[in-house]
Amino acid sequence: MAEDYGTATWRYWQKIHNDACPRSTYRARPPVPVRARRFFEHDGAVWVDGTATRLAFDGAIFVENTDRRCQTIGVWLSPADVWWAGKPAT
Repeated sequence: MAEDYGTATWRYWQKIHNDACPRSTYRARPPVPVRARRFFEHDGAVWVDGTATRLAFDGAIFVENTDRRCQTIGVWLSPADVWWAGKPAT
């Protein structure tokens, strides 16, 4: 059964379970196009295109996105949840 959410985008918001929590210190980096794995509250694991813009000192990566399920402009993820061209296979 499809739900009609109309134009209220907040109805699409879902909690992201693999969010690495906000970071206060980070190194600025040039934007890099990436694919990020997010574990949404209702949709489960989904790979989403985004742009990595920040790298925390502990290795967490900030990925900006335009996915309407995410109520913020981006999310901090562990490096294991982010893929980019040229990343070595683990």
